[in-house]
Amino acid sequence: MAALTPEVGERLRRWLDVPIATQPSFTRAGDSVLYVSTVPGIPSAWRAELPRGPSRALVPPGERVAGVFASPTSDRAILAVDRGGNEHWQLVEVAVESGASEAPRPLTDAPDNIHLPGGWDRDGRTFYFSSNVRDPRYFDVYALETTQRRIRPIHQDDAWLQVYDTGQGEVLVGRYRTFLDVDLFRIGPDGTHHLNPHEEEMTVLSGTIARDGVYAAANPGREFTSLIRFRPGRSGHEFLAEYPGDVELVHASPDGRRLALTVNRDGWSEAHLFDLESFEDRPLTSGPRGVIEGLDWAPDGSSFVYSVSSVEGQDLYVRQIETGKERRLTRPADPLPAQVNPPKLGSVRVTDGVRVPYWVYAPTSGKIRGTIFDIHGGPEGQARPSFNRTTAFLVGEGWRVIAPNVRGSTGYGRTFVHLDDVRKRMDSVRDLRDLVDALRANGTIGAGPLGVRGGSYGGFMVLAAISTFPDLFVAAVDIVGIANFVTFLSETGPWRRRLREVEYGSLADDRAFLESISPINHVDTITAALLVIHGANDPRVPLHEAEQIVERLRVKHREVDLLAFPDEGHGVVRKENQRVALERIASFFDRYLAPPPAG
Repeated sequence: MAALTPEVGERLRRWLDVPIATQPSFTRAGDSVLYVSTVPGIPSAWRAELPRGPSRALVPPGERVAGVFASPTSDRAILAVDRGGNEHWQLVEVAVESGASEAPRPLTDAPDNIHLPGGWDRDGRTFYFSSNVRDPRYFDVYALETTQRRIRPIHQDDAWLQVYDTGQGEVLVGRYRTFLDVDLFRIGPDGTHHLNPHEEEMTVLSGTIARDGVYAAANPGREFTSLIRFRPGRSGHEFLAEYPGDVELVHASPDGRRLALTVNRDGWSEAHLFDLESFEDRPLTSGPRGVIEGLDWAPDGSSFVYSVSSVEGQDLYVRQIETGKERRLTRPADPLPAQVNPPKLGSVRVTDGVRVPYWVYAPTSGKIRGTIFDIHGGPEGQARPSFNRTTAFLVGEGWRVIAPNVRGSTGYGRTFVHLDDVRKRMDSVRDLRDLVDALRANGTIGAGPLGVRGGSYGGFMVLAAISTFPDLFVAAVDIVGIANFVTFLSETGPWRRRLREVEYGSLADDRAFLESISPINHVDTITAALLVIHGANDPRVPLHEAEQIVERLRVKHREVDLLAFPDEGHGVVRKENQRVALERIASFFDRYLAPPPAG
């Protein structure tokens, strides 16, 4: 493929230099915030001084950091770090004050297992997490006493357990029946309490421990998650507030008097302050309009910090409670390479009457070169108006990008998310065809050739679309996608298999159906040019998924190329690898969708 021109390459470099700031955590004194930043080229742990002072790295950049958790009583922090994108998270301790001068201290030593971070006990002596060290299929809850480096089990179950919140000597744990059906347990000195015994599916997106009970974002008997409360000594729950969308993040202030919460309304995040004494709800305006992806309270409860992802980038903002004043804590060093306007939200009714939403990102100037569809993963995911370097770069180069939320996406209620379960899987693929037809009919897109890209489950959607509807797309990019449901379910991490079979179907009961819908068994119909991108250390969708579809297409002499990174996992996170991948994607779409004029 032809190389990008120097001018385009420079704009790409600048997009890759736009930093991401997420996972904020206040230090014990409340005078600074720890967070994860991509400034050094890979997600790493950083510290920003308040009110808006300089930021610096806690440790030299090395392997990927997934989260940073400041101690509530000392100048220490715990990081979750993996190796080469393998998601085998290990816990290490670092000094907040001395920074890079002190090497991280390992707290766990099981590199073949996963340690999912939870949070500190309020006494600062114990850190709670979950791990599959007992059995790779299941996650149990553990308490790590950091001074003695002693780990003791808190709660074991043959299930996926996740720490939601911590209190004084207690922990709030979610047990996943499925990713959309969760049991909540409050575990403390007085024993283990199952808060939400239920038969009907109950989604719990977050939960927090306050002084008068547990508050959660959950949907018992509802289409959307609401704010509910579980009171000590009482059975059942109380509905406190409903909103036009899903309540997502729920976080109690240190004194237990207030909640900071976020609501997903048509994909946009809304921030609210909820008073636990008066039950008064106060909507808050936040920085740029986008998606809030992390939140933490200052130790004295006077403010909270959160991460906002929008077309302008992803930065941290601090809001003062009493004054309502807000300030940006992190800031890109340079202006964005190009202006990208917020996307416009639309929807169409597809052939069976279901309404499918979609976002349109359009260039701000010049002639539109063509249209590329971008399919989100999950499938329990949602295309939202957050920052995406690939989308920003493509739109800045003149491409229109359409990001649909086909049936099965989250954010549109309980009924919608189950419309693609198991035997209904291909209905979501048909939504793509119907969406293209509708957008051509209403003039949103023209009659020219179309491209498509997608990652993870979105990669399956790409492969399924070009094999089921071969005339739909001319050029396709599959990133860490599923080509064969049988090999995927056989080879994915054992901790994921049971939960994925609930969504896709099981090898024991649905093998013939899974074979029938796997793109690997329909390569004869594929005519689109295909670029496949994958990480060699992917524990979710193993590299074999990419290799087998590429091998089969090469035997058929189809246009196909494989870009595999030896130091990546489920996605591409290292800046140098992102540059290679984006250069290849841009050249690929240039070649097949907008070739230069002849002569």
